[in-house]
Order: sequence, then structure tokens, then C-alpha cells
Amino acid sequence: MKKIPLPDLPLGGRVFLLLAAGGTSARFGGGKKEFFDLGGKSVLLRALEPFLGLAGLAGIAVVYPAGMLEETAEALGGKTIEKLESSLGKGIRLVEGGKTRQASVAGGLAVLASMSDVEGSGNGDLVLVHDAARPWVSPALAEAVLASTRRYGASIPLCELPDTPKEVGNAGFIASHPERSSMKAAQTPQGFALAPLLAAHAAAAAEVWSCTDDSSLWERYVGKVAYVEGERKNRKLTYRDDLEAEAPNAQESLEFRIGEGWDIHPLVEGRPLLLGGVRLEYTKGEAGYSDGDVLWHAIIDAILGAAGLGDIGGHFPSGDPRWKNADSSLLAAEAAKLLRRRGWIISNLDSTVILEAPRLGPCSEAIRLKIAFVLNLDPDRVSVKAKTFEGFGEVGRGEAVEARAVALIERVGRGLRFPS
Repeated sequence: MKKIPLPDLPLGGRVFLLLAAGGTSARFGGGKKEFFDLGGKSVLLRALEPFLGLAGLAGIAVVYPAGMLEETAEALGGKTIEKLESSLGKGIRLVEGGKTRQASVAGGLAVLASMSDVEGSGNGDLVLVHDAARPWVSPALAEAVLASTRRYGASIPLCELPDTPKEVGNAGFIASHPERSSMKAAQTPQGFALAPLLAAHAAAAAEVWSCTDDSSLWERYVGKVAYVEGERKNRKLTYRDDLEAEAPNAQESLEFRIGEGWDIHPLVEGRPLLLGGVRLEYTKGEAGYSDGDVLWHAIIDAILGAAGLGDIGGHFPSGDPRWKNADSSLLAAEAAKLLRRRGWIISNLDSTVILEAPRLGPCSEAIRLKIAFVLNLDPDRVSVKAKTFEGFGEVGRGEAVEARAVALIERVGRGLRFPS
């Protein structure tokens, strides 16, 4: 394989930063980890600030998950790019991420290249690629990586492994026992010459070759990667307890609230029967200004009530043409987004649907999974049960459907607080 040529070393061009925050935080257990508060600032902002004093910093690209532009801008301290540039004092671009980390980084690099006006491999501009889930990086480490990158073209921080590594096999047994002295853990920021890294990403895309680390990609398509000593405190947030451990008196700083929701709708001819966004085959459906999904309405009231944010009528009032026949799944997603902006995440939901017919059992799992998907929850945090009224009242006579929900929400430390 023909290697991509390096610019003349040492490199003396401008510096660009790519802050990678395009992941889903699936292992974090609810909520986008980069948006959580650490001592009054979001994880995302703390991961960015150590780089703002770098000499020669010419531009920043922040890669965010699809559909979360507004939340990303708010986590950085402003609702518009203009406000961000005014507050941070640097050219900054928010770039929607791809389906993989590699695709997200490639998209961010392309934006930085347009800011850099790179022309082939002779351009001496540099890029630092940093995981936004590492909020404890120091300016000194950024400077050390940058100095090494100028000298060698590519450099990353490596840290000693605290535990003894083992290579595992496919049958549940250890395959080998590598020496810990020869193993180190990779951190970010990772520094590269911008133009060759962009070309390496293009080559990887053409070959459909993937990796989770830019230094691996550089070694394959460009050349060797130098390293500097990393920092033990430069840890990456992966699981919820990684964040909780940072809060002083962590047990006392956890905050939980409970909310209760209830709703009932008449069943009428000519309307679909919707429960949690899933349509049930039946001759009648809920009457209502929106789609009438009684289960979603109870859940929305529960999560809003837990956070002290009123009820569904206050946010999505009847009579407002925006909500005429609206999909209640979208209303629930908006309610969950409102919670996240206030620093809350949903810990779990328990709900009960009361109707005489049809039987809910065959559809209960589909309903549970739909609720989990819309609210970005693990399915085991959602419960959907079914009851009847044994012939009593309007529900028992098949004239109405009723739903009840209880939501537990939580906030770690001081929660997510954004500047206005």
C-alpha cells in the first residue's frame, strides 16, 4: 500500500481542534453524558476550555449527534453559532455526526479543512482530535501533544495500565498474558498533520476499512505515531458512576423525584386505538385533540410533574393548531428533551393501561420497546401492564380507556444548567 506523504517536518502551521461528541452515550444509562454538569459547567464545555489558550488556534469543529444541535449549542453556552463565537472568541462550527465515530471524525475534518484551505500534503496545519467525554484534560497535556505533533507529524498521549492486561479467547478462557510493561492505554487529544489525516480518512472510506482510533488509521495509511506521557486524571466518562464519583459527597448529591400521571379518553368509532405509539387493531379509538394516545399522555404528565414542569396541557394545549392530530410520541420526545435541558434524566417508568378490549398482552412488548426508543431508555427501565375494570364504569363498559404512569427521574450533582 502506498503511504500518504507527510509535509516537511517540523510542522509550523495553524492549529485546529476537533471535539468528538457524536456518540449516543449508550453505556451511560440514559442522557447524553457530555451535557451533564460538572461544577457548574457541562462536560462538553469543560472538555473544550483547556484548548482555548493554545497558540495558533484557528478554528474548532464540535461533532454532535444527529438531531441534537440545539442541546449542543446550549451545552457550550449559547443558542446560536454567533453567540458561541462571541463567548469563546474562536471560529467554531457545529457538525452533525455520522453513524460511526470514524464517519463523525471524517465529517469534522472536512469542515476544518474548508476553514484551513488545505492544499495537498504540503500544508503544515495541525489538528487535535479530542473525545468530548474527557473533561479533565489539562492545557499542559494539549501543549505536549501539539509540540510532539509538530516534530513527528502524529502524536498521542499514552498512560500506564493500572491493571494487568489479559487477551481473551472465544471459549471463555484467557488466550494470552501480555506483559504490562509493553502495554499502555491511549488517551486524547491525539495530534496529526491535518491534510494527511483527512486523506487517510478518505482512503479508509474507499477501502471500507474501519477502526475506533485515529492513530490506528494514521499508522495504516501514513506512518508511525509518536507518543507523550498521558495523565491519569485525563479519564473518559463511560458509565454513570464515572460521573458520580467526581461529585463531592456523591451519595448526598444524587437527587431523585417521582411524578404521577393519569388520563382517560372516550372510545369512539372512526379513530385509531393508539397506546404508547403502537396502533392496536380495534373498531374504536381514542377521541382527543391530538391523536388521543392515553398512555403517552399519562407518561408525559408523570415526567413533567416529577420535574415540576406542569402538565401536558400547559406545553401542548388543546386548540393550538400545532397539536391538532399530533403524534403523541413526538410530544413525549419533546417533553423528555425539556427534562434534559433542566438537568434531569428518566430513571424508570411504570405504567398501567386499563381497558376492557382488545387484549393488550400481545402488543405490550412492542409498546414497551416503542416507549424506550422514543425516550432513549434501556427497555428494562420501562414497564407496561394491563388491567380491566371487570365490567364496572365507562371503562368496564368499553366506552373509554384509562392509563396511569409513575416516573422516577434523577439528577446527578447540581444537574445540567445552561447559561441563558
